[in-house]
Amino acid sequence: MPDPVRAGMPDRRAVALAVMLTALVPGVEAQQPMDTLGRVTARVIPDTVTVGQPFVVSVRAIPPRGRQAVAPAVPDTGGLVEPLDPANVTRRGDTLIVRYRLIAWEPGVLTIPLGPVLMRRDSNEVSVPLDVRVVVASVLPAETAKRVPRTARELFPVSVRWWQRWWQWMLLLLATVTAVYLFERWRRRERAPASDVAAPLAVAEVAFARLDARRLLAAGEGGRHVALSAEIVRQYLAMVEPSLALALTNAELLKAVAPIPGMPDHQLARLLDEVDAVRFGGTGVDDATGQRASSMARQLVRDIDRVRSAMAGHASC
Repeated sequence: MPDPVRAGMPDRRAVALAVMLTALVPGVEAQQPMDTLGRVTARVIPDTVTVGQPFVVSVRAIPPRGRQAVAPAVPDTGGLVEPLDPANVTRRGDTLIVRYRLIAWEPGVLTIPLGPVLMRRDSNEVSVPLDVRVVVASVLPAETAKRVPRTARELFPVSVRWWQRWWQWMLLLLATVTAVYLFERWRRRERAPASDVAAPLAVAEVAFARLDARRLLAAGEGGRHVALSAEIVRQYLAMVEPSLALALTNAELLKAVAPIPGMPDHQLARLLDEVDAVRFGGTGVDDATGQRASSMARQLVRDIDRVRSAMAGHASC
């Protein structure tokens, strides 16, 4: 006698067989016949994509009477197929509609890792697995091999005699002769001897020109103009006579200048007195006084240079 309680219930082996027969072809809606397991369909839009192109998987589940459909789990991120957004779950009565927006990262026919649809009633549930696939096409042309072929080798190496490379030997000879000529010219180049008398004068003239360009008198800094004029004279004297160092005081400088022939010590003393009056006496310096001190410094340098040049000319004779 068949069990009257089990008479209205489906055989478990039939349920398992119906679950395993649930498979979907990409782009074509597949479904399970309406029975005690309900009906589950899925669709991939579009069914063929390129790498990195988003696509949508739509799952529609109608549970049997007395049960509730539960949406499949979303694929994990980091796989070959991963979700872009959370699943969009809607219900229309007992019908469950779930939309997944996904993306694929490898060409080929890929299985979308969706979880099973659960038909739940209280603590009892039945799993309906999904087999959803998408075709991912490559974006590279078919002839792309990503290989660079080697250059073809000659059948027999061509031997060239050394005299057939005459133009290379001529270039090498020309480069050698040019290098030797430039080296000899640099080694034998005669450098003009620096004049011990003219060089300090030129340095002093440039220093006076820079002092005039600063326009200290127009800016009301007459005292600074006088002090810098005397400093240029001190630098000139240190260049022409090593014994007249800049570290000497005014008194020491006048004492050291006195025995040197050709040194106008009286003019130098007047200039140093002008500077001391400005530095220590608090004497105001107007434009006329500043110009007079600057002219005195210039004339002093030129007189020293003229006398020393004449003395050097007599010595050479």
